[in-house]
Amino acid sequence: MTDSTSILRNLDYGKLGRQKSVIALCNVGSIVPLLIIETGRAKAGGEDAEGLRAATDTLDQTASLAGRAAELNLFSEQIAVGGHNAILISPSATVTTVVKRHLSTSTSILDAPYFSQALNAMVSSEAIAWRNSGADKLFSTELYSIPRRQASSFIKGAAEWTVANGNKLTTVQPEAEKYFCNFLAATEPGRSKLGNSVPEGAELIIDIPIADLAAWRKSFETLQDARVQLESYNKRLQRLKSTYGKSPKDWEKELGICEAAYIAGNGYRLNMIRTAKAGKQKDVAANPCPGFVRALFGEPFNDADSCCVCRGNWIISGERSVLDTLQLKTIKSWPDKASAVAQVPGKRLTWTKDNFILWEDSNL
Repeated sequence: MTDSTSILRNLDYGKLGRQKSVIALCNVGSIVPLLIIETGRAKAGGEDAEGLRAATDTLDQTASLAGRAAELNLFSEQIAVGGHNAILISPSATVTTVVKRHLSTSTSILDAPYFSQALNAMVSSEAIAWRNSGADKLFSTELYSIPRRQASSFIKGAAEWTVANGNKLTTVQPEAEKYFCNFLAATEPGRSKLGNSVPEGAELIIDIPIADLAAWRKSFETLQDARVQLESYNKRLQRLKSTYGKSPKDWEKELGICEAAYIAGNGYRLNMIRTAKAGKQKDVAANPCPGFVRALFGEPFNDADSCCVCRGNWIISGERSVLDTLQLKTIKSWPDKASAVAQVPGKRLTWTKDNFILWEDSNL
């Protein structure tokens, strides 16, 4: 849990090094280790002489350990909880102070909503669980063109917990319509053709294959309604209809959209939609329906889509300077069917109706 450079490895624990202990990694803007060592039972009295000598010796050892920790600029706190004494040691005073308060008030991660379900989902010996509500601590900057706030908001709204057992991810959330993972589970996986038409230099790919457009749109609007966002969603669609003389939902039906993708690379962002029939716009031209894709499919789809061009059944929209030099390539082993796919260099996450699979490959 701590690497070879951790200052906790340099501390002389004396006899207390043989006591029961636990180590945790705490997020306080950066990841900081915390060590808790049991230092004996907290007795209320009635000790015999031998017991008193042992208790006094343990107190001396604890005080000595606290002194050695301070010499290494480590912070320590002593606490009695659950009939046991313990010492907390960390490079962060914030961590020791906060943890002491939590332990003193019996505040535990076990009390966090849905943690027991997350614990049950940890079926492998190396399982890891993340609480989605802490997503804003995962990113210090934007995520491949997606603003930090936007990425954090999405993860928070996807589920309550995410559990990794090897390369298989499981999410934990109540059966409520506001969670993105419940929305995905309610949609049928669609066929994906994006792997044959990926823009060169793509660093972030978000792909949404659609098996049944009407059913997908209904589920998406149910999600917006559950999040109290349906009114603003409908207003955006109405504004676009008033501006361009066509309803975005009528537009997607006419095209028979069966896949939508957002692609970001170094210096560019693109929207791609796959339609039922091949498009006729072979040259880059002004987009007759700018803003439609983002309004229909939400963030992070590109709102800077002033121009568009057709490549086979794909309508690709973005800025003219990007489209003028557009080159497409094929990605090997791209999923044939999924509810959604997300890829960054070296990692690909594939959502199906039943599970999420994380595939790591340096060639991605």
